[in-house]
Amino acid sequence: MDPKKLFIDDRLKGICTYCGGVPNSRDHIPSKVLLDEPYPENLPVAESCASCNQGFSAAEEYLACLIECVIHGTTIPNENFRPKIYATLNARPSLASRVEKGKQIDSNGNIVWQPENECVEEVILKLARGHIAYELAIQRVDDPEFIEILPLPAATREQQDDFLSLPASHLYPEIGSRAFVKVLTGKPSAFENWFVVQNDRYQYAVGQSEGDWVKIVINNYLACHVVWS
Repeated sequence: MDPKKLFIDDRLKGICTYCGGVPNSRDHIPSKVLLDEPYPENLPVAESCASCNQGFSAAEEYLACLIECVIHGTTIPNENFRPKIYATLNARPSLASRVEKGKQIDSNGNIVWQPENECVEEVILKLARGHIAYELAIQRVDDPEFIEILPLPAATREQQDDFLSLPASHLYPEIGSRAFVKVLTGKPSAFENWFVVQNDRYQYAVGQSEGDWVKIVINNYLACHVVWS
């Protein structure tokens, strides 16, 4: 059995990762707006229809700007902002206004951010579907059983440890998938391991113990966990 041949898995070819329609484009997973230049080589891509590919762009841009503004405590970009987000907020004051609308001051004078939850969940679910398809050759266009989005700095030590720990099922990934080939050949894999796409920007892990699951950390700030039964 030649592991190289198992890399070619036709099950998801010709299917949009996000809606199941006919794909006519390819989408980077993770989205480039969440990364800094120079981009890592060989970024994962997922087959996508043009509608899905373009339809997520505004939400992804919002999430990237939201995270940066929350980290720095302001919607006014400065030299400490990621260059890409600094330029985006300066060019798109309407986007800064959207983030600013969620900024509140509590009774103790602390800043509390209320994001556009549907927009944030849309992006996280899109990323999770992309990682599941790319790594495990499984399409999950159905709704997940569970989705959790948590700011790591606001989490307790127990919550952080629970999120960052990954289950070890001692199972092999889906046969024929990229994860299967990587595990079989001893290459770095996201299967039940944290895979760093770009330091301090994006890492993720996937698994199939107790359902199909994806964990993502964005900007060392946002912890995301999606599970399908």
